Amino acid sequence: MVDRVPDSIRPPRWPQVRRAILVVLSTLLLAGGCLSRRQVVYQEMNAPHAESLPRSIAILPFRDHSDTPGISPLVRESLYGHLSHRRFKDVELDVVDRALTAPDSILTDRLTPEALRELGERLGCDAIVTGTVTELEHLFMGVYSQLSVGADIAIYDTHDGRRLWSDSHVARLHDGSMPLTPLGIPLSGARSGWNLRDSQIIRAVDELTRTLADRIPGPDAPTTTASTYFFELQVGAYLDHQLAIDQRNDLKTRGFPAAVHSEMHQNTIWHRVMVGPYPDESEALRVRRQLESQLGTRPFLQRRPI
Repeated sequence: MVDRVPDSIRPPRWPQVRRAILVVLSTLLLAGGCLSRRQVVYQEMNAPHAESLPRSIAILPFRDHSDTPGISPLVRESLYGHLSHRRFKDVELDVVDRALTAPDSILTDRLTPEALRELGERLGCDAIVTGTVTELEHLFMGVYSQLSVGADIAIYDTHDGRRLWSDSHVARLHDGSMPLTPLGIPLSGARSGWNLRDSQIIRAVDELTRTLADRIPGPDAPTTTASTYFFELQVGAYLDHQLAIDQRNDLKTRGFPAAVHSEMHQNTIWHRVMVGPYPDESEALRVRRQLESQLGTRPFLQRRPI
């Protein structure tokens, strides 16, 4: 006669375990989403005409409310990289830093109209960009991970102290999947750990700053140009060369003529992912609309002499 195994020590059935895991993870994900959700608000430039928009800008050092060493310079440099190919005249970051650390430097803790006016005169710019890193969060639960990076920015006119623009955005990267078998748990756990690597932080920062830079109004409207120019579209700008190569390969599989252009800027090598070139602006704008619909982001249009 076979003894009956008491229910108290009977091994649990996998479908019951799976349902329990699903309930727990769903609850945690919902809670994590509620805790990290931020309202994204931005306002239009007060100046309605392109000729009255700022032509030259300087980016001040970012504040950090995430208590993450090194994240605020990374976000600032990445935003500078994305804005450097807009039709703004940007003041190099080291020039800004030298002006802020000089013996007779201007205090930027409180940007009064007088302080903004003096900054504009010293740096030769029409507007000042300020920013704050609002969050850098890792949600890691073994089989799922989420990396989020957020920032607020504001732009001030150096002539009269007006706030011209403000914006807020949070970029999120997700990784990991729900395992449906016991063997899937360790595999999903290993894969979800990729989101905590530095390359993923760089990718999230690039997505964050590209979105913020893209939404800043500027003199980027189509213009009639002679045939002595060609046009390219900047889709991404990375400090990590491999990330640029990965995006280039993805664009090529989509049928776009993509390439990586590496250049030294302010003692830093930037790897820019470009699509093109195109002989006329209308064709470049048509391709930009295609990229925007497929990628969900608006590439920067660049005009270069032939």
